[in-house]
Amino acid sequence: MSNNSNALNRLKAIAQQQANKSSHLYGDSIVKRESLQSNDSKLITQSLNKLIDWINNNSNTKSALKDLDSRGIYPSMFQLFNHYDLEIVRLVVRAIKIVALKDAATNEILRSLDGVHLLEQLLEQYYDAEILNDAATAIECLRRCAPYSVRGVGFGKYSEQTGTFQWYLEFYQLHFDDVGVAWRVWDGGIGLAKWVLDNPSIFEGKDVLELGSGVGVCGIAAGLISKNVLVTDYTDKIIQALQDNVKRNMRLTSQLKNVTVQALDWVNDDVPSPFGYEVIIGSEVIYDVKLVEALANVIYLSLTPNGTFYTTCATVREGIPEFIKAMQDRDFNVEQTNFPSHYIPDTKFDVYFFKCTKKNTLLKLQQQKE
Repeated sequence: MSNNSNALNRLKAIAQQQANKSSHLYGDSIVKRESLQSNDSKLITQSLNKLIDWINNNSNTKSALKDLDSRGIYPSMFQLFNHYDLEIVRLVVRAIKIVALKDAATNEILRSLDGVHLLEQLLEQYYDAEILNDAATAIECLRRCAPYSVRGVGFGKYSEQTGTFQWYLEFYQLHFDDVGVAWRVWDGGIGLAKWVLDNPSIFEGKDVLELGSGVGVCGIAAGLISKNVLVTDYTDKIIQALQDNVKRNMRLTSQLKNVTVQALDWVNDDVPSPFGYEVIIGSEVIYDVKLVEALANVIYLSLTPNGTFYTTCATVREGIPEFIKAMQDRDFNVEQTNFPSHYIPDTKFDVYFFKCTKKNTLLKLQQQKE
């Protein structure tokens, strides 16, 4: 507790120093440091909501986030991690996550304020799904955030003699403002990709569909051992990034030949090849209760009889019970286990692994659509 107290005192001092350096007034569109340090929970809540809206809607992101630093806002935000009001903690962690996702340069400031350590403490203190989810996302960004960069990932056996992996893939990353959370390589995607390559018997000679591909780490890795892989997502910028990453990695390794890209909106688009895929994969595609039915429909309509869907999902995600029910309603056997931690060694929370196998009996199409 003494270390935590010292950290909070340091943050207070930094906030005061930074506030003294700037006399800039933001007007009604931005929160003041003093409001975040108020004893009035209602005022703090209103201020955090205003701050989140301002960050999300400011067209000049880098300048806006730099202004927040000059006003001592970030240290004041970190001080709220110990607030007694759970909703305030949720809001401030959400704000930190948004900042971390938006600008890599600002992450240097957050790291200098011991942001990673303070966020990791939240993972130990809280069991609230929203806090755990947002804190974990912010931690990943503070550790590895690099928009508009290329991230290389090694897979398979590592040779001590040559200092190389069996496979090496590269992925061009975008920016959060471009495509939201799909902008970068996430550790969850790397973990599922490693599992895929560790289980070649499931994929060799198979036609594979990946849902929610993002920048394509899992689907492109599957292309190293599968007969054919179709990687999918739903916005133009993500599709362009997927196409670029497929081309980049086809140049890197001759083993990657039959990976194609197609847009797929789960809600509005027809499936690419009805009942045509023996295996479907997707990393962290269970995250929104409102999309569970659409996801289950796409899986049902795309899998061959006795086909199988494999996915990983952090235990803090929303929609897990609803997903299980939706799949069982469509006559799937659903196996839920814990994903081996060595595939994602840095994670601070548990990850589920789902194996959903289609039974022989097919539901009537009308029943499926309801």
